[in-house]
Amino acid sequence: MRIFMLFLSTMKFSQFFMFSSFLISFFKCVISHQSLKYEKLELPMGVSGPESTAFDCNGHGPYTGTSDGRIFKWQNSTHGWKEFAITSPFRIPKFCDGSINSAMEQICGRPLGLKFNEVTCELYIADAYFGLMVVGRNGGVAKQLAISAEGVPFRFTNALDINQNTGVVYFTDTSTIFQRWAYAIAMQIGDKTGRLLKYDPRTKKVMVLLRGLSFSNGVALNKDNDFVLVTETTAAKVTRYWLRGQNSQSSDTFTQLTGCPDNIQRNTRGEFWVAQNNCGIPELKVKPIKLNEQGKIVEELSQDVGPISEVQEKNNSLWLGYVIYSYVGLLS
Repeated sequence: MRIFMLFLSTMKFSQFFMFSSFLISFFKCVISHQSLKYEKLELPMGVSGPESTAFDCNGHGPYTGTSDGRIFKWQNSTHGWKEFAITSPFRIPKFCDGSINSAMEQICGRPLGLKFNEVTCELYIADAYFGLMVVGRNGGVAKQLAISAEGVPFRFTNALDINQNTGVVYFTDTSTIFQRWAYAIAMQIGDKTGRLLKYDPRTKKVMVLLRGLSFSNGVALNKDNDFVLVTETTAAKVTRYWLRGQNSQSSDTFTQLTGCPDNIQRNTRGEFWVAQNNCGIPELKVKPIKLNEQGKIVEELSQDVGPISEVQEKNNSLWLGYVIYSYVGLLS
């Protein structure tokens, strides 16, 4: 401290001002999300599993899919959540509403990844059992877009992102063998049949970009759409697939992690929030992290807010998804 004070005393005023500004900016970056207020946006009675969130083309929401096959929209603190859409055409409310039975998901639906096309205002959905789907701005029953690629059926459609310039959808099929209800088995045996795919709404065709992935999970494009990231949960890493440039159509490791990653979401500055879990190792303590475009960790969420499946940053707030809880978390 004494050396630091001597260093300051030798500075001219202009130098001190610039140095002070640097320190303020630096520490502001480091602690930017470390002391926020935590709230729980409770879902309707008996509903749980808000895995992922999305905001519509007007910035309203969030919207979230739940374990009983429904998608809900958050209105405000006064009116709470309202039902927006469903993914299963066979869904019977009497049997499905409030269900947390994974065996019922094949009938009731299980919407996981969500993302709005900001031009058409349509909501694209990765349903674990019904594949890639879409529903209009007014909600209702979602329409099935794709259920297979290269003749191989989707077994566990998981997450997605959209190129807002072209409308092309990038999404994951976690396994070509195991469905979501058997995810624990897939993880235990180290299943490596996951795929990263793309769907072009103009041609209505699906293309496989990567195969042989270890529990392919979250998906996020970078801000310039040069590459797309996919989390490989059981490999504890984030893989990058190049879409443009000299490395086009090749892949590499974007970053290796301590924990097992779940969803990944990009913020408006081009950084990526990655939710992590402890890989089934109780003594392993991991928290959500934020990565820059080079794959370096620039922030770790210090607050303990439970086992998070997703972190979505919007309007200086963090919206938190959970696989098993009955609420969406909000740090603001």
